[in-house]
Amino acid sequence: MTEKQFETPKQFKQVGNYEPTRQIMPDKLTAPKWYDWDDIKKPTKPSQVKISLLEGRKWAIAELTSVGMPTEDAQDNVDFLLSGALNINYAYLRANITRTMPSDLAAIWPKWLAKLMNNEPVQYILGHAPFYGREFMVDSRVLIPRPETEQLVEWILKDAGSKNGKPVSVLDIGTGTGAIIETLMLENPRVRGFAADISSGALAVAEMNAQRFGLNYLHLVQSDVYSAVEGLEFDIIVSNPPYIATTDEDEMADNVLEYEPHTALFADHDGLAIYEKIAADLALYLSDHGRAYFEIGYKQGQQVVSMMQHALPQAEVTLKKDFSGLDRMVRVVKG
Repeated sequence: MTEKQFETPKQFKQVGNYEPTRQIMPDKLTAPKWYDWDDIKKPTKPSQVKISLLEGRKWAIAELTSVGMPTEDAQDNVDFLLSGALNINYAYLRANITRTMPSDLAAIWPKWLAKLMNNEPVQYILGHAPFYGREFMVDSRVLIPRPETEQLVEWILKDAGSKNGKPVSVLDIGTGTGAIIETLMLENPRVRGFAADISSGALAVAEMNAQRFGLNYLHLVQSDVYSAVEGLEFDIIVSNPPYIATTDEDEMADNVLEYEPHTALFADHDGLAIYEKIAADLALYLSDHGRAYFEIGYKQGQQVVSMMQHALPQAEVTLKKDFSGLDRMVRVVKG
């Protein structure tokens, strides 16, 4: 991609032009700070609820286990919810567990607990999820970012090397929350980000995250793979597409199936349909000596590798495992 193409291509919209279809309440991201806690700053309303974090935690765990949630899962969910709401880590939570729960949190705690009892993912309840050391806004229009995807980002950043030098154009296909492309831009200023998704709702969430991180030069486009980027080339193409086969639904957690968008989870052809679309025209959209990176299902390694080798016979294709020892990532280096 030539330098002049780093100006916004007509297919793309810059951050600020993509209107969200539904706002995520910003107060979910302005977590109480230590100095705002009610046992430090005297509440102005005597009627405010008073309960300690310990009491709230015990009550929540008891309620969750009463509806059949395993005790360990209940503890993990409640601790994640508390630490996420207070913007603290588990160590701080445990060290301060006897302190008074902030009144705003105490007031909403029963509603949040009801959502947990209905199996809603904690990240959707909070309105944000951690990824690569940052909190990304999430709701039911997008998948919740997974830790495995951080390893894909780490691989790309390691290959990219220096943060100084010529700009690098990166297309993220199926951007969802924008976690991949926005992390790349935040970690390496050379990255010129282009985010594509078939879902306008997902693009709205990606834009809200970009605004939150000040990424005014992230470009967004509604596109089915390459359908809206004709004529452009990119130095790097990355995708974490839908890759779960419908026959594998029984391997999925109930709350994932119930709440997360199925269009971002499942794909035809045993979960390989989107890889097939990407591979078919990868040679056209990947610049000379460019690289493509994919997250894959743990059973799809050899199939995706063969697919990419067939699409680009001169390319170097590498399969990489995740921390669990499962096939999880593929890299294609164009010859």
